[in-house]
Amino acid sequence: MYLHRVPRIRLLPDALINLIAAGEVVERPASVVKELVENALDAGARTIAVRLEAGGRQLIAVEDDGSGMDSDDALLALERHATSKIATPEDLAAIATLGFRGEALPSIAAASHLLVETATADGLGTRVEVEFGRILATGPCARPRGTAVTVRDLFARLPARLKFLRSEATELRHAIAAVAGLAFTMPAVGFTLEHGRRTLLRLPPAASLEQRLPDLAGALRARQARPVRHGAGSVRVTGFLLPPGGGREIVLAVNGRVVRDRALAGAVNRALRSPSGAVEADAYLAIELPAADVDVNVHPAKTEVRFADPGRVIGAVTQALAAARLTLHGPVDVRRVVTVPAAAPAGRWLPLEQAAYPAAEPAGEPRVYEAEAPAPTAATRWGRYIGQYRDTYLLLEDGDALVLIDQHVAHERVLFERLLDRRSRPSVQGLLLPEIVELTPALAALAAEAGPELEALGLELETTSGASVRVLGVPAPLPASRAGDLVRRLLADLADAAAPGEGVRERAAASLACQAAIKKNRPLARAEAERLLADLANVADPHRCPHGRPIVLRLLHDEIERRIGRR
Repeated sequence: MYLHRVPRIRLLPDALINLIAAGEVVERPASVVKELVENALDAGARTIAVRLEAGGRQLIAVEDDGSGMDSDDALLALERHATSKIATPEDLAAIATLGFRGEALPSIAAASHLLVETATADGLGTRVEVEFGRILATGPCARPRGTAVTVRDLFARLPARLKFLRSEATELRHAIAAVAGLAFTMPAVGFTLEHGRRTLLRLPPAASLEQRLPDLAGALRARQARPVRHGAGSVRVTGFLLPPGGGREIVLAVNGRVVRDRALAGAVNRALRSPSGAVEADAYLAIELPAADVDVNVHPAKTEVRFADPGRVIGAVTQALAAARLTLHGPVDVRRVVTVPAAAPAGRWLPLEQAAYPAAEPAGEPRVYEAEAPAPTAATRWGRYIGQYRDTYLLLEDGDALVLIDQHVAHERVLFERLLDRRSRPSVQGLLLPEIVELTPALAALAAEAGPELEALGLELETTSGASVRVLGVPAPLPASRAGDLVRRLLADLADAAAPGEGVRERAAASLACQAAIKKNRPLARAEAERLLADLANVADPHRCPHGRPIVLRLLHDEIERRIGRR
C-alpha cells in the first residue's frame, strides 16, 4: 500500500504570483488593451491613442494625456495590489473608477516586455522598463504630460498561454471591440486605434453618445437608430437600438463599465427577437444604478458584475427595449414620400423622422436557372423527377425508393463548389454603381484582413475611410442586387469561431453559397429543378451541404408499403 504524502505548504515567490495573476487578468491582447485604456480613462485622459502590431501579439502601445505619475508612483504601480483608487473596505461598496484592484500593470509586466513613460507635467518624466516581471532600468525621460505604455512580445515566455491565442485577425477584432466598447461609455474622450499602417478607429471627442454613434456604427445606421430611454425606480436605461449590422452587436455598460453578464445579455437577446426567432436589432445600452446595488469586484478582469436585485435590473432593461421597439412602426402619412436606402434591411429601419412609413416589399428573387434542357445525368443519377413538395423539396422516384432533395442545400453545395473551383477563378459581376457598406469597426478590420481570400472568390472590396467598405463586384453566381447584404452576412459569419482546419476561403464560400442559394418555399419550374439536379449530380460531394446538413433523403418503397399497411 502506497501513501501519498502532501507537500508542505509554502509561500509562492512574487514572480510566480504575478504569473498566476497574469493568467487571470491577461487573457489575450484585447485584455491588455482594455486594462491600459481603463487606466488612461481613470487618469482623466481626454485623448487616447492605441497602436497594435500583429493583432497585439508583437506590440500594444497605449498613450494618453491624463494626469501621469511621478517616479515613486510609476514604480509602485508595478507592485501588486498597489492602487490609488481604494483605501478602506467601505470604498469597495462605492467604486467610481474602472480600475481599482492594482493588478493590471504588474500582471501585464509579468507576461511581456513592458515600457512605461509617464509625466505629471510637460517636460521631465519617468521611464521604467520591465522584462517578464523583472525591472531592467529606471530613469528620467522627456515627454508631455500623461502616460505611454508599450507592451511587446506578449506571452513570449508563456507558451501554454501563447498557444491559445487565435489568428491575428481574430485577436485584432477583440481589441477593436474593447476600444469601441469603452468609447461608447466615454463619448467625451477622443480615441484612435492603429494596426500597422492602417487607422481602424478615429473617434473625435463628442458631446453625447448620439454624436459618437455614427463613428461606432456608421452614419446610415446611426440615422436609423431608435433611442432607448427608460427609468424604473433607481435603475435608468439609456442607449440605442440599431438595424442589424451583420454581426450580433450588443454592448452593455453598467455604471460606465462594459460588462459581460449572461442573464442581462440573455434578456436583451430575448427582447430583440421577433416571433419568428430572428434578431431584429443590435443594441448599445447604458445601465445606471446606485453603486451599492452592484458588485463589480467579482472577477480580476472586472468584466463581470453581480446585482443585488438582478430581477429589478433585467425587468427595467426588458421594459426599456419593449418601449423602444414600439417606435419601429407607425401610421402612414401620405403627405410625405420616403425613399428607402438600398442597404436598409427590408426597409424596416427608416431614419427616425421617417419611421412612420412602411417599407416597400422586397423585389422577388431572380430566376436562378434558365429554362434549358437538363443534362442527361439528371434522370439517371437521382431518378425520375416528379415535382416539388411544399415548394421546398424536389421529389423523384427511382427503382426502389422515393427520393427527396432539399433544394436549398442542393443549390448551396453547387454554388460552394463553383466558388472554390481552383481550375478557374469565378467571373466577377462588376456593380454599375459601387455600393458603400457601413460596418462595425471590428468587421471593417476583418474585411481588410480577409481581402485577398475574398478576391480569390470573385468578391471585390475596397476599404474606405472609417468603418466602411466599397463593393465593386460580386462572384457571377451571386445576385449583384444584394451585394451589401451578402457582404454584411459574410463578414459576420467569418467573425464566428472557425472549425479546426477550416480556412477563410472555405468559410467565405460556404457563407456566400448559403446566402445566394434558392430558399425554401420557392416554386421552381420543371426546367429549373431538373437543371439543379443535373448540377448536383456533377459536384464532388452531392450528399452534404458545406455546413454538414444532408441533401438527399431516400425512403425505400418497401418501408413505405410496410408503414401504409400493404405488407
